[in-house]
Amino acid sequence: MQDKANKDLFDLISALAGNSDFTTAEISQLLALANRRFFEAYNRTPYWARYLTVGEERTIANSIVPFTETSKTTIGEFLRINREQPFLQNSTIDFEFFVESDGAHVINLTTADSTTSVFVTYRQPVTLLTSLDTDGSGSLTQVPQEYFYFMAHATYADFLRMDGQHSKAGFEEEIAEKYLAESLDNPQQVYNNNTVGQRFKTYVSQQSR
Repeated sequence: MQDKANKDLFDLISALAGNSDFTTAEISQLLALANRRFFEAYNRTPYWARYLTVGEERTIANSIVPFTETSKTTIGEFLRINREQPFLQNSTIDFEFFVESDGAHVINLTTADSTTSVFVTYRQPVTLLTSLDTDGSGSLTQVPQEYFYFMAHATYADFLRMDGQHSKAGFEEEIAEKYLAESLDNPQQVYNNNTVGQRFKTYVSQQSR
């Protein structure tokens, strides 16, 4: 996965605005707006390649799969829980579950089931920007390449709305959406959506055997 420098995001927003001399308050506003759009892009699909982990073996105890496990990435969102590694066989049981603060509770395990591990498909948490690199002096959170142009144009659109320039804001919003649509139409992303998101529903039993 490729990233763009934090400074590049600030520079593009500045170029769109025709201004690089933002006040401290305006920079704080831009950061909040950029993070809002970052989170929006992240939530547009649960199958973004950089945040997706498919069929990772996780410990289960008392029908609970916790969000955290030693030496493994924290789970941001549970997508599917399977008895066996998915995609290696034509069929593997797709457990039903619900999520609480302590993790995912698998609800179709029987009391006689001796399963100690399951295979979890999940979305990793997103790390938002902590600040904007306005002068190139910082080593800050980078921006995902697939979100970059959407974030820049959408953040600028929000900034225009704050200034009462709603017509211009609408134009920038359209540009932003086109960029995000292009990222979603990337063949790799389409494959994730159609395969990980749909194949399980087609080939996997929904009931415990």
